[in-house]
Amino acid sequence: SLALIGNSEAKDKPHATVIVGTHHYSPHKTMPKLAAELERLGFDVALINPQWDAEKDKRGLAGLEILNDTDVAVFFVRFLTLEGGQYQQMIDYVQAGKPVVCLRTSTHAFNYPETHKNHALNIDFPRETFGTPYRIHLAGKTEIEVVKGAEENPILTGVSGKWSSPGTLYLTDTSETIVPLLQGSGSPRGKKASTRTNAFGTHELKPTMTDTIAWTWQNKWGGKAFTTSLGHPGDFAVPQSMRVIINGIHWAAGAQIPAESTEVKTFK
Repeated sequence: SLALIGNSEAKDKPHATVIVGTHHYSPHKTMPKLAAELERLGFDVALINPQWDAEKDKRGLAGLEILNDTDVAVFFVRFLTLEGGQYQQMIDYVQAGKPVVCLRTSTHAFNYPETHKNHALNIDFPRETFGTPYRIHLAGKTEIEVVKGAEENPILTGVSGKWSSPGTLYLTDTSETIVPLLQGSGSPRGKKASTRTNAFGTHELKPTMTDTIAWTWQNKWGGKAFTTSLGHPGDFAVPQSMRVIINGIHWAAGAQIPAESTEVKTFK
């Protein structure tokens, strides 16, 4: 379940570990392609991508000890209930203040039952690690634009204009100290105002809503965090979305962000 891509002898390359902890939105298919593009752009990449769905399988995520030698961890996980060593390896990495990247569903990384000692982590882990807990998602596609004032941020190198994501808009409750990069607008089902309640609270939904969909942050443990709700399979075919994800991983790793003239390959 652990694939090492590229030449792991190369000490001067940044080491990324991409962790696939769900099959929701098919990251078990998209993350190997993202890992290959990172490797082409100069990273050493370890890919933790079990043959089973770690969200639903008690075997969880084998291979997390690779985090000991990782410069940036890229999370695409959802509703995990990790136990023992696996849980501790993930928490130890984050609490050491090491760089993290949160893709799409990783804002709801854990789903421990109410009786479990780690139940509070369902909200606290994403809030303290990535800058927001999960709240709720809307319906249909998301219209994206650069946040006013963020145009010169290095992560937006080669990114401009307006574009769409086929993924739904996630509503956030971000820390006041995030640096917002992208905002998205979307609508709930039927484009009607409503009050919706889920396991994460009660939400007043309007016919059209706008929220931050990509940001940077220094998290609770001093780690660099790049968080985005991009990660729908269709996002990797869109040049702006793909470049933001690639640039964000470079930023978190402390690697030089690709120049605007550098090709960043999309995929379907």
